[in-house]
Amino acid sequence: MEDFTRGYKIIPMKTMLTVDVLLSDSGISDRDLYRILYPIVEGNVEIVIVDPGYMRVLNRKYRHIDRTTDVITFDLSSGTNVSSGKRTADGVIYVDGRVFPPFSELLERIFHGYLHLLGKAHDTEDQEARMKKSVSRLIEKALKQ
Repeated sequence: MEDFTRGYKIIPMKTMLTVDVLLSDSGISDRDLYRILYPIVEGNVEIVIVDPGYMRVLNRKYRHIDRTTDVITFDLSSGTNVSSGKRTADGVIYVDGRVFPPFSELLERIFHGYLHLLGKAHDTEDQEARMKKSVSRLIEKALKQ
């Protein structure tokens, strides 16, 4: 079989980011949120901002917990990226968008879900502290733009 890639540098796509705001009169613009998140989020990630009722339905259906929640993440990755050796963020993050103000709370929920897609957990106190620190750094970076 002939190798058609010989002599070409293959550059992987950095990000395929989708942001959907499914809230009416939320004050959240999916275009503005995309602009803020695109330089930070890597991988194939869809972020969906919904209301608490939608979150409750997802939580009941997929986690069998009949109450709303702030964030639900569906990891669709196949594990570690072969070329980089790093875990890729591939999946969907559903976020309860009824938090305004402040905007930083919405970013906190989004980045919390994003870190889950990267394989981070908060099962122990040490993991939780590291995750909170990482979320804070990401929020700071996003708000500087």
